[in-house]
Amino acid sequence: MSEKKPLAWIRMGLTPLPQFENEIPETVVFWNIETGELQGQGVDWVRPLIEEAKRQGSLTSSKGEVVQIDDPLKSSTQLSMILSQRYWVSPQPVEAPEDPQSGSLQ
Repeated sequence: MSEKKPLAWIRMGLTPLPQFENEIPETVVFWNIETGELQGQGVDWVRPLIEEAKRQGSLTSSKGEVVQIDDPLKSSTQLSMILSQRYWVSPQPVEAPEDPQSGSLQ
């Protein structure tokens, strides 16, 4: 019996938190934790958030937990902390990013 290989990509549906609904759109990004790669229509919205968090060096959660931000594209904790500052995140493991034109996996 062959083992099923884990899915390499995470599809993240990003829905703006209520206070940001008029500033940022609902979007989708695909993230590969092994390579640190981001793809998808929302990359242009997400990348500046990541860069700003890296400049700050840490973020504080609503519960007062401080998370160091040094390599968020290789850390689910760090990336989650960054995205949760602006978005509700709906993650789903997938084989590959969707083709933006067709909506099907590449």
